[in-house]
Amino acid sequence: MWRLIACVFLPFAAGYYLSYLFRTINTLVAGRLASDLGLGAADVGLLTSIYFLVVMAAQIPVGMLLDRFGPRRVQSVLLAVAAGGAALFGLSTGFLSLLFARAMVGLGSAAALMSGLKIIVLWFPRERMALINGYMIMLGSLGAVTATAPAEVLLDWIGWRGLFGVLAAASALAAIL
Repeated sequence: MWRLIACVFLPFAAGYYLSYLFRTINTLVAGRLASDLGLGAADVGLLTSIYFLVVMAAQIPVGMLLDRFGPRRVQSVLLAVAAGGAALFGLSTGFLSLLFARAMVGLGSAAALMSGLKIIVLWFPRERMALINGYMIMLGSLGAVTATAPAEVLLDWIGWRGLFGVLAAASALAAIL
């Protein structure tokens, strides 16, 4: 069972954790983005909401892809998209490239929860599903916690561009796992 947790559950939990972190990180970096790139409140609001719009729009296609290709393939490809989006976000110098990058991150995060829940159904015993689903939700929610003080320490140390570089590397690593 421990091998199953390490090799199957934890990589998907890491993907959901990252999606939750990406969901909430704009709150932390908004002030620095606004001051560094001259963005207004409406720009920052659109940057934040484009993530949710793309995630929402992707849900039906993601569900079909999960059924057709399986959670491992879909999650790996989409986390690679999120990694590319995070890297582009960190390199962006203007609003349109930030918007496109944030949309990429949203697309890359769109399957994180559903692929994790599907892998649990496929690999774990029925009597353990509720417990493991709860662990998935709990570990993913830690992404929101990480988007506060821990991410702020990194933000102060390496700036918002460096922070998104770290997030890109973490997403790429999660895509490989």
